[in-house]
Amino acid sequence: MTDTGPLSMRDQEFIAVLRSRAGQGKSKTAKSHKLGIATVKEVFRSVYQPRTEQEYEPKALLSTLNRLKERGAVRWVGRDDGENIALPLTILVYRRPEPKEGPLPLPPLVETLSWLADQWPRLKPRHQAVYTAVNEWMLNHPEPAPAPLCERALEIFGKRKFTQWFPEPEKAFRSFSFSPYFSDRAKTGELLNIRESQPPLLTERYFGGSQESGYASMGSGNILMVVENHTTCWSMAESLDGVDHDLKHLAWGIGKSFVRSIASILPKHEVGGIRYFGDVDASGLAIPIGANTRAGESGLPEVEPAVELYDALFTLGTALPGKEKPVSGIQAEKLAAWLPEQHRERAIGLLMSGERLAQEWVGLRHLESTQAWHADLR
Repeated sequence: MTDTGPLSMRDQEFIAVLRSRAGQGKSKTAKSHKLGIATVKEVFRSVYQPRTEQEYEPKALLSTLNRLKERGAVRWVGRDDGENIALPLTILVYRRPEPKEGPLPLPPLVETLSWLADQWPRLKPRHQAVYTAVNEWMLNHPEPAPAPLCERALEIFGKRKFTQWFPEPEKAFRSFSFSPYFSDRAKTGELLNIRESQPPLLTERYFGGSQESGYASMGSGNILMVVENHTTCWSMAESLDGVDHDLKHLAWGIGKSFVRSIASILPKHEVGGIRYFGDVDASGLAIPIGANTRAGESGLPEVEPAVELYDALFTLGTALPGKEKPVSGIQAEKLAAWLPEQHRERAIGLLMSGERLAQEWVGLRHLESTQAWHADLR
């Protein structure tokens, strides 16, 4: 069985979690696995977060299952529950077909890329995927606002159909090896309106003056904001120019390094609050949890989630398959418990399905367009 036709982001997340739950502890080669309706309901509630009972039992659930059934992702097995709106007691969940890296059809090209028509048959499938994604993005964004490299890459490649080539789409352009055109950094930057965003210069004098620590020192407040990835850190610094806030320092956490580096904060630095913003995946949540444990041991303030930034990420972001393996329900609950309560159920579903939300979805354009996230800085 294969999936055909477009599904919404939530539908894609739903079937991904169903596949993960149905396949736990079972053969990895079987084409399908059975799943009881009680588990299906549990997953449905965690993914769609219905606001009332009437939204999910049973009409909305049946409608969703029918959409997946029409696309060959699930089918009914045996009896139904005998209710007025009958739900199957058991469903068969088909594994996602292994992607095949075959040639892609030539899409209708924007004028800037019209030269590709003659070269298309000679391009490798990976290069065809690059040009297909860029061409599609250019058709939809004829006058794009400038964006840093990783944020622009995520806009272009952050779709499920491209994950077989780019499992971490925000990193797709870090290596300019997509000849013949995208091997030229300057031309690519001009074509895609990319702004240069270099990571900050790291120094032991991080808590020194702003002239010595780049954009680390932000003001006279007492809040330390730590951001997992440097692109988002740069975008936040850019968008805060001239903004009134209580931020004292803005730090690039450098991934897992923050778990250890938090111990470098001393009483003389006068940090009164620590906020964190990162990817929503297993490692992205383990980082602040680990740092929070060390903060407690060092007598530092609690590491708290940047609520408004995570709100934006869950609203703007597209959940995509990650490189990390799905985690158990118990582990997912432990990791998601650090997040704001309104996002925990959906985060649990993502973690159990092995999917993720990259923080770069909250990019420069959004940060400059709204002041809602400034609440995290006060």
